[in-house]
Amino acid sequence: MSRLIKIRAYKFEELNDKARENFAHQMYDSPFDSETGEYDDEGKAVLEYEYFAEWHLEEQIEFCEMNNYLFDKYGNLISHLEEAV
Repeated sequence: MSRLIKIRAYKFEELNDKARENFAHQMYDSPFDSETGEYDDEGKAVLEYEYFAEWHLEEQIEFCEMNNYLFDKYGNLISHLEEAV
């Protein structure tokens, strides 16, 4: 038997600083890579990595909005719990 429960969800901009830091820390496992336009001695494209935590707050908020991220009050992603009815 399934049960319906309510969970309070927050947008990134609604989180306190500690919760934002928690999510930024989790995002270190997923850096964003991009090509620099340069090539190494073997002819391979040189990549550089950006991390969510290095972005300005406005960029972090925009990224989370574009991806429809929702969080618990501790900064953990809970968007995957949402069910369309």
